Amino acid sequence: MDDILTIGDVAKRLKFDEGTVLAMLEEGELPGFMLRSEWRLTRDHFEQWISGVAAGQDPKDLVAAITQNLNKKKTVKPREPVQDKDQGEPAQTGQSVAPLTTRVSQPELHRRFLKALGEKAQSNSEIERKPLEVDLSTPMPSRIRVYLFNVTRPPGGRPLGEHKVQLIIPGQKRGERANFDQTDGRIVLLAGYAAEEDVFVLWDAGLYADFAWSRNVQVKAATLIEASAGRVAEQGRRLRPTDGEAVTETLLACPPQRLCDAILRRVEITRRRMAE
Repeated sequence: MDDILTIGDVAKRLKFDEGTVLAMLEEGELPGFMLRSEWRLTRDHFEQWISGVAAGQDPKDLVAAITQNLNKKKTVKPREPVQDKDQGEPAQTGQSVAPLTTRVSQPELHRRFLKALGEKAQSNSEIERKPLEVDLSTPMPSRIRVYLFNVTRPPGGRPLGEHKVQLIIPGQKRGERANFDQTDGRIVLLAGYAAEEDVFVLWDAGLYADFAWSRNVQVKAATLIEASAGRVAEQGRRLRPTDGEAVTETLLACPPQRLCDAILRRVEITRRRMAE
């Protein structure tokens, strides 16, 4: 009997279609992990989960408990410095590195984002829907559309010191390409949230067009750590679009109390790039 389950295996067991299982994994309702951009589940964790659900426990609470137990047990042995492909600098190593696997549900991501905006958020769309649309008071941009993802470093998923979000937007299917909704004059924000560090990340959404399903977008661990100290941290990333010349993206990371500052800085940097 296989110890690793695919989306198809789980869909057959739960008598759901694969799209439903995928959505449950993305929302943190199933205890899965990413391996080369593919979702997998261990049979042991799935059996624990299904027994708990059958006993009336909340699926997301079960996932949180399974993840917590996994993180307590798991450490990674020190490795040689890994060359970071964004900046060409060696990644930092420590005595041990725990996988950054905590995910929160999409509604909870939106709740934390709105809480960080505080009184600047005047109104917003339903938090269960993605993307989140928010109307803000001055001096913030008046209308934004936020695509918010979990920032993780699953076991085996990325080199040491590198974390990521995976771009999958509503309606996009495996193998399809997609674009962010740029209509209605709203400023689009591509954002991530690292739950362990309690840090938000803002990439330059205008540089991500016609992206593949589950495209990885990275941020350095050092940038998250700098932001967790209370700063708006900046990081340069060299991008090489398929239909244009290479460009340097400036991404930002910040703690919740600096989110408004980071959004203003994000808009300023993006406008300057477009003007140049």
